Amino acid sequence: MTDPAHPAPSGSAWAAVTSALRASRRVLLVLHVRPDGDSIGCSLAVARGLRAIGKQAVVVSPDPIPANLAFLDPDRECVAPDKAAGPFDVALFLDCADLERIGTARTLLGEIPVVINIDHHRSNECYGTVNYVDPDAAACGEVALRLCDALSVPVDARAATALFAALATDTGGFRYGATTAVTLAMASRLRAAGADLALVGHEVWDSRSAGSLRLLAVALNSLGTDGELAWVSLRASDLASSADPGDSEGLVDYPRSLRGVEVAALFAADQPGRVRVSLRSNRRVDVSRLAQAFGGGGHARAAGCTVEGDLETVRNHVLDAARAALQPEGLS
Repeated sequence: MTDPAHPAPSGSAWAAVTSALRASRRVLLVLHVRPDGDSIGCSLAVARGLRAIGKQAVVVSPDPIPANLAFLDPDRECVAPDKAAGPFDVALFLDCADLERIGTARTLLGEIPVVINIDHHRSNECYGTVNYVDPDAAACGEVALRLCDALSVPVDARAATALFAALATDTGGFRYGATTAVTLAMASRLRAAGADLALVGHEVWDSRSAGSLRLLAVALNSLGTDGELAWVSLRASDLASSADPGDSEGLVDYPRSLRGVEVAALFAADQPGRVRVSLRSNRRVDVSRLAQAFGGGGHARAAGCTVEGDLETVRNHVLDAARAALQPEGLS
């Protein structure tokens, strides 16, 4: 049943999404690289719903599921792209702004006639044969729940937990400014449907590996500040000592938490000649525009990019751009 607090979407794009999925027999759902709670939660919940109405649904992930999100996939149904056997009628992307973010899964798309792109990032490139992007949604989990309603698929406790995780992780535990009354109403509905809030809270935020704590120590030791700007850095050797690729997630929130800081950055040299940059802001600066200047994207308060070059050079370039964004004429 549709949530009365948030009427069902309308328009030709939404009609095309629901029509294509109703007509489908086999659906391939694709996570983005370095999958987060929104990508994983949306995809697993929708896949579960599709199966409940007689569809076959396969979820692929180009990268391993981070340890703190593995609880969302207890049956390990997320498989590597080379384990997904076609053919498929539809490829469904939830929370993926561009095709560069699907990594090795891109090889699967050649024989799939319909690509559905559902997202909430303003930077979405509308790469699908059908595109539905709602930039007002705080998380793609909001759109995924509306999709379940539109298809009349059940949202049981397991799906509710996955969708709650999608909402909670993409809103920083409902702390970010993008969180709306609709977001909270949906969270309440999912709780009533059986979402395990304690499980989500413990696994996502209170279950750390030793590697993640070591990375935190290294990151904090690298802390740099310049007025309203703060940053931390991780070298390739630092990251090599960590067993899980998700161990660096969330570290950018530490410099952002400094009193008086508006823009925070994490620089992680995760591959030779390449630096992954995570950007956060508190109130004024639209860091998605900053990320777009370096080929990335995201949201106004949380964005990222991957930049070619060595750690020091990339850091200097991005920090210079951030300083310009902090000037009155650069604020968005």
